[in-house]
Order: sequence, then C-alpha cells, then structure tokens
Amino acid sequence: MEKGQTRSKRPAGPKMVRRLHAIYRARGIDGETKRQMLLELTDGRTDSTKGLTDREAVYLCGFLNGGAQGGRSAERDMLRKRRSGALRRMQRYGVDTTDWGRVDAFCLDPRIAGKRFYNLDAGELLDLIAKLERIIKRKEEA
Repeated sequence: MEKGQTRSKRPAGPKMVRRLHAIYRARGIDGETKRQMLLELTDGRTDSTKGLTDREAVYLCGFLNGGAQGGRSAERDMLRKRRSGALRRMQRYGVDTTDWGRVDAFCLDPRIAGKRFYNLDAGELLDLIAKLERIIKRKEEA
C-alpha cells in the first residue's frame, strides 16, 4: 500500500477482480445485473469491477457469497445504503432530513412514494432514488 493511501481508497487488485468475475460466472450474473449492482454499491461512481476500491471489492465478494453472517446482514446493509442514498438526494432537493416528520410527509405524497420512508422496500427505494434524480436534474436545469 502506498504511503497515505488507505484500504478504502486503494483500487481492487487484479486477483480480487478475477475472483469477483469467477463469482459472477458461478452465480450466473449477467452483464447488466452486474453493472446495476456495481452502480448501486458505489453510489453511481463506477459500473466496472476494475473501478472498485479494495474495501468495496471485499464487501461485494462477501455479499455474493452470502456474507459472513448469512445473506440477512448483507440485505440489511444494502437496504441501509439505499436509504442513505435516498436521504442524500432528498437533502439535495431541499427536504430537511433531520426531521423525520418532514421526510415522511415528503414520501407520503402519492407522486413521490405514497408510503412512509421506513416502509419503503429496497425496490421502492431504488425507484425513489431515480425519481429524485430526475426531479433534481429538472430543478437544476430550470
């Protein structure tokens, strides 16, 4: 590891990249699914296994292999990551994310999600993130 470079910033090594590709093949993960998974994991930074940091590659390897504590922990981590992504975008839009009442009021609008934030499942959170991205983009263009 280079001086001043932490594990979380260091790119994944070629051995780890090969290992992940072997896992993709073994699990039957196609290219589009892999790209979506990587975009989600890196919060849109990269859709390539070679673009992962060492920490992200280790996490993904554990996630694809069922995680050290089973798939539940990995699912919870993914849900937490999606919630965080949605909250960041709400904050960019102007919603006070420190007030759960405002977050819920925003999400309860049928044009947004029609549910309380905590009740959104992983798929609904992905839809919400995409919707918020479109809203923010329109707002910035205006």
